[in-house]
Amino acid sequence: MTEHADNNSASVQNHSGEESLQTIIVYDKEDDKGRITINETVDKTKAFIKLSSTSSQKKYSKDYILSILNELSINTGVRDKVVDITLAHLYKKTYSTTDLLLIAEGRTPVHGINGSCEVLFDQKKPFVEKDQPLIRLTEPSVGKPGLDIYGNMVQPTPGKSAKITVSENVYKKKGNEFCSNIIGTASFKDNVLSVQKTLDIHVSEDRMQGTLTYTGEAQLDEKKIIDELHIKNIHHGIDHKNIDFIVKTFNAKGEPVINFPVANGTPIQEGRDGEITFLIETDTEPSYKENEDGSIDIRETGITQSVSEDTELAFMVPHVDPVPGKDISGKVLPVQPVKKPTLKAGKNIRVSGDGIHFFAASSGRPIVEEGPLESKISVNEVFSISRDLNLAVGNIDFDGVVEIGGDVEDGFKVKASKSILIKGLVGASEVEAGLDIQINGGCNGKGTSTIVCGRNLTARYLNEVSVVSKGDIIVINEIVNCDIQTLGRVIVKNGSIRGGTITAKKGIEGLHFGSDMGVKTVLIPGKDYELAEQCREIEDKIIKINNELTDINKRIAPLLKNKELIAQLPQEQREKLKETINYLKQLKADKETYNTEKNDLIDAAMQDAIGEVVAFGYVYQGVILKILQSRREIASVIEGPLRLYEENERISVEPYSANDKSKKYQTDSSKQTVGV
Repeated sequence: MTEHADNNSASVQNHSGEESLQTIIVYDKEDDKGRITINETVDKTKAFIKLSSTSSQKKYSKDYILSILNELSINTGVRDKVVDITLAHLYKKTYSTTDLLLIAEGRTPVHGINGSCEVLFDQKKPFVEKDQPLIRLTEPSVGKPGLDIYGNMVQPTPGKSAKITVSENVYKKKGNEFCSNIIGTASFKDNVLSVQKTLDIHVSEDRMQGTLTYTGEAQLDEKKIIDELHIKNIHHGIDHKNIDFIVKTFNAKGEPVINFPVANGTPIQEGRDGEITFLIETDTEPSYKENEDGSIDIRETGITQSVSEDTELAFMVPHVDPVPGKDISGKVLPVQPVKKPTLKAGKNIRVSGDGIHFFAASSGRPIVEEGPLESKISVNEVFSISRDLNLAVGNIDFDGVVEIGGDVEDGFKVKASKSILIKGLVGASEVEAGLDIQINGGCNGKGTSTIVCGRNLTARYLNEVSVVSKGDIIVINEIVNCDIQTLGRVIVKNGSIRGGTITAKKGIEGLHFGSDMGVKTVLIPGKDYELAEQCREIEDKIIKINNELTDINKRIAPLLKNKELIAQLPQEQREKLKETINYLKQLKADKETYNTEKNDLIDAAMQDAIGEVVAFGYVYQGVILKILQSRREIASVIEGPLRLYEENERISVEPYSANDKSKKYQTDSSKQTVGV
């Protein structure tokens, strides 16, 4: 080695002349012994010494030189032998100078190696699978630290990392590998790594369908498609049949797959509101009836609706709950709630086993209480009004009990399948009940009023009324000019019966009958008006048969008396005569049947008939009694208490005590005619 140095620095060169190390002088001293120069490298990892001698007898010693190194703190890698060699070389001759010799050497740092980039896919056939490694980066090394001649650590220069740019569809995993996130075509140019998709799932805007497109060349399998679906957050409605079809078809033919459905969401199933359908009128406002001529009957308001037992009043149309849908991500699609009305069964309501149909458990007035979500239906057996029956209410036709808190004005109709209670008066109106009728204030019929009663009738008075009843008629004050027919007993407790006709199967009793003015009053006790009417109908049939028998007998009697004439008749006429004779026999048999029916009716009519009139006061002249076949007109006043009845085909009179039992009149039905 040779030395080139300026005042403070020098270069140490190899023998080839290449510059290897740049040094600086850290010690340079000249004295009578000579000159000592010590250089160090820039990185302080090496120290070089150069000695020059003089003619003086004084010489440098090894200890002297080592002390200088120690003074300079150069204590690492000191080469003692170099010192010995240098001194030996120096003092071989006078005025000698040594080269720069390495006297101390630390440890040079090992600098890091730059990272590298390794391509892992076939760039000539760049079709890659999902998760396939594409590039592997080798990490740079950091190197190893060195030690300078002063004992200080010298840091190495670390290697630089290889840098690449990645596009989408590429991800990095452990080991510095970059992998494909999709099935596609890879490319690595100018340190840019990218993957172009060949397997893609298109998701519709509403996320209700996913369709597959595949333009690659590699074989397909179900897992590849399922993985791609999951990448697109598709977890619901995956069509495995379609996926299987795609895989088999592509692998067999290799044709691209374009927008083929592979996932379908579940659409919402809309619900349906529940409904209550009432089969009765729920509007309480009047709805006037229109007559055939177009006029309006203001008395037919229609507000007294009634139903009979077992009538269906309402039915439910059950709600249908909506079913939420799901998009292909599995997100639940909300639905609109539906209305769920309920109908509660109130009094006198029977509900079908399925809870849908509602029936009346008894006859009466249907009452509907409607609410926004819950309604209630019931049947009230009583139709009640607290005021007069007038145009505000209209006619009443009710299947149940009717209660009227006031009067029934003229011209109205009140009909009930059960009982009727009228707390006021009844005018010239029509009143009909299937059971009892109670009129607290009496009835002024004006000759047009009718009362039909299925059982008992009670009233304060009856005036010019036509009454048909199947039970007792009990009047507190009086009956005046009435036409009454009943299967029960007529009783007037405190007043008289005058004028009109009273027919009562179980007898008649009252305080007075007729008046001192001789008003015609007809009393017919013990008569069953219903059976009497049936008997009259049968008698009409018998009369018709008798007339027909007489006519036929007149026509065929001459032939029947002369048998020779019959033999001379043509065959057709003989056949016709035979038919006539057979018809004649049938008529006689029918007549016999009717007579039997008539006698049975008479027997039935007499079984519980009471043919009596009981008077506790007076029976005035002009009173006519008809009991069975007997008739008697009172010519002069008879004072009671007394009882009038039929005995031995005449009407008899006898004293009457309230303790006496009524005598049922019994007779031979084959000899008597009911009510005649």
